[in-house]
Order: sequence, then C-alpha cells, then structure tokens
Amino acid sequence: MNYGIYKNARNASWQCLIDCQVLELPIKVVQIAARYDIVCRKSNKIDLCGASGEIKRENGEICIFTDESQNDRRRRFTIMHELGHYLLGHLGDEPLSRSERDCNSDEENAAERFAVDMLMPACVLWGLNIHTPEEIARLCNVSMQAAEIRARRMEVLYKRNMFLSHPLERQVYAQFSDFIQNNKQHHV
Repeated sequence: MNYGIYKNARNASWQCLIDCQVLELPIKVVQIAARYDIVCRKSNKIDLCGASGEIKRENGEICIFTDESQNDRRRRFTIMHELGHYLLGHLGDEPLSRSERDCNSDEENAAERFAVDMLMPACVLWGLNIHTPEEIARLCNVSMQAAEIRARRMEVLYKRNMFLSHPLERQVYAQFSDFIQNNKQHHV
C-alpha cells in the first residue's frame, strides 16, 4: 500500500479514537459509529449482494449494514471498515450508496488499515507488551485471522521500536494510560 494512504488511514484511526474518547479495549464499535450519527444494522447476504457490509443512506439515516450470518467479531471489523470508508472520504458527495465491492483497492486497503488500527491500536498493544495472536484476539475481541495479521505487523513494529513518535499516537497512548496500567499485570 502507498505510504501516504497508509499514513492517512492510520492518522484517521488515531483521531477517531481521540474524538470518541475511547479509553479501553475492546472498543465499542456501535457507539463509535453512533458518535458520527451512523446507525448499525444487520442484514442478510442477499441484500448485501454477497458483501460483508456496506454503508448507505436509508430513510434519512446513514446506516452500516453487516451480514447477520457472520459472528460478532467479524461484524465488529466490518463496522470499523465501513466507518473507515466514511471518515476517509471515500463516499464523496454521493448519496451514500457505495459498498465494499464498488471501491477501488486503495480505498479498500485504507479502510482495512483504519479498521485494524481502531480495533487493535499498536501503541496500546505495545504498552501492554502483547505479542501473540491469542492475546490480541482476546483483548480486542477480533477474529483469530485478524489477530494473526496484527501480530505479524506488531513484530515489525517491535523491531523498529518507533512507538509514540507521532503526536496523535502519543495522545491515544495517554488516553489509554489507565487501561494500560490496570491491565499490564495480566499480560506480563
């Protein structure tokens, strides 16, 4: 992924965590969406045309629809992915009718990055010294697949040791400081 796109999505996730005053993991995805006046609803796979989710306007409300047949952990990821499309401006001035399958790969990658960074903020995982996919899945209420991908990325980040180098990341870390202190003993 283009670094500019990566950086924009990462920064948007930090700003969202700050704006929504998120203080602990797992994050409350429906409450975060509601902060932006977005309603989350379950739908069937037929209405979603096979997609995991979509964001659209319905009866004057902006709604994120998720596949009701998927488990809670997958729906949480989909909600953050769709919120990422919204906050990253992928919907433009359209009447909010685009779904995942209509977006280009840069937009999809950015929305994925946003979801990962919202659900599993690297600086918080680092603060808790978390390394394994099992710990990440349990703490963040995400699928094992998402946790494994995050754990691989965390290995790279631990090697670089560049945590808290951005002002927004430092603000997120400070916002989570009580949570980190209260949970550190459980993960050491």
